[in-house]
Amino acid sequence: MVCARGIRVVRQELEGLGLQVLDVRLGAATVAGEPEDLDWPRLRATLEAARFALLETFHQTLVERVSVAVNRLLREPGESLRHRAFGAAVARELDLTYGQLSAAFARLVGDKTLAAYILSQRLAYAQELLLSSSLSVGLIARHLGYTSLAHFSGQFRRLARCSPSAYRRLLRAERAPVVGEEAPNHAREED
Repeated sequence: MVCARGIRVVRQELEGLGLQVLDVRLGAATVAGEPEDLDWPRLRATLEAARFALLETFHQTLVERVSVAVNRLLREPGESLRHRAFGAAVARELDLTYGQLSAAFARLVGDKTLAAYILSQRLAYAQELLLSSSLSVGLIARHLGYTSLAHFSGQFRRLARCSPSAYRRLLRAERAPVVGEEAPNHAREED
């Protein structure tokens, strides 16, 4: 009796999310559509609220695991992986070879390679550092594992369409109070 009730509840929860449910069995549900089109965090939260667990496969969690590994490696104090070694370090974090991780990532994401994803995350972190720290552009490049400031600047320029220094100046100018604006005149008019 519990199994039939559980199956019914899971079906209702999935349909409540707007999914077309094709089949529900003990431990499995089949819905119409592609896995990458599903809102996995919302699906997980809905099932957990109904006291069910979403059993996930390696491939379903791969992109999230790569993101966590990249962010941990970028932000770890004292960690400064050479630019070319970064992908291999991410793969080691996930107990895979770089080739295995790259192939699995390509199958899941399709429109972006693992190397391109890692590069975009590293440059996004560079943008954070340019905004939030007083580190020089050279130190930021070194912190991100670049041995060449020119290489870092070139990659940054392709992403942000300006140099790292110009990016920092633009952001700081946007955040700075406007200087030279006159305060309203509160003088009384004479009678």
